[in-house]
Amino acid sequence: MDIAKKCSCGHSIGDPLIVAKTRYTKKGYVLLSMGFSARPTEVVFQCQQCKEIISSSTEEIIIEKYRYNSDIIN
Repeated sequence: MDIAKKCSCGHSIGDPLIVAKTRYTKKGYVLLSMGFSARPTEVVFQCQQCKEIISSSTEEIIIEKYRYNSDIIN
């Protein structure tokens, strides 16, 4: 994961406009829709201003860090 990478409008990870969003498998989306907990497969960091995804990670530590306090991306 590259922390120094910036989006086209100049924001990087750690800035308030960069939000962590999680991706799930199809089975994960089904479990979430039924009210169960599911484990994300990937975390992506997206700028809320320009909507550019500047980084993503499938590392266990990153997934656990952002598992419960992130938005869901399709």
